[in-house]
Amino acid sequence: MPNKRRAVQEAHERFTVGLFLESFNRRHHSNFAVVEEPNPPEAIIRSGRKTRWVEVTTAFWNQSFAIDVYSYATEGEVHRPIGDGVFVGPDEEFAKNFVSVVKQKLEKATYGKFRDRHGPGYLVVSVQYPLFGQHTMHYIAKAWSSLAVNDQGCFRSIYVANRVFSGYRVFLWRP
Repeated sequence: MPNKRRAVQEAHERFTVGLFLESFNRRHHSNFAVVEEPNPPEAIIRSGRKTRWVEVTTAFWNQSFAIDVYSYATEGEVHRPIGDGVFVGPDEEFAKNFVSVVKQKLEKATYGKFRDRHGPGYLVVSVQYPLFGQHTMHYIAKAWSSLAVNDQGCFRSIYVANRVFSGYRVFLWRP
């Protein structure tokens, strides 16, 4: 089963890199394209003579929702839905998970070799939380402000990719 899940994860990461590049290129009038997929990072990108890199991480609402999403998307796996019930404090729970995954990436020293070769990369956080909105960003800011982060300086910026209506939105997040 893990190999099938890995294939789903890789497809999701490739899709997220595509969303990021489409948004980034439009916003910055550039033409970055994927030239390598070493994993990690998810992509080495190039535009003219500039080479950069992209790392993707996913912030799930909670572990139960992650199981729901992956079991639904993985061929041959029995879907395990999150279930019914009253969910208390979902924004706070998601914010805690969001800052945890970002902190992990910022503190990971192994990205140093990519930073040294191509300069600081782009971290793209894929949001997997159906209630995500501006109110959620307040909880993220609050959770982030109480965190001590040993940032290794491997990322030049952090972008958030989230689903909106029938599409996606990618935006710069400044902690």
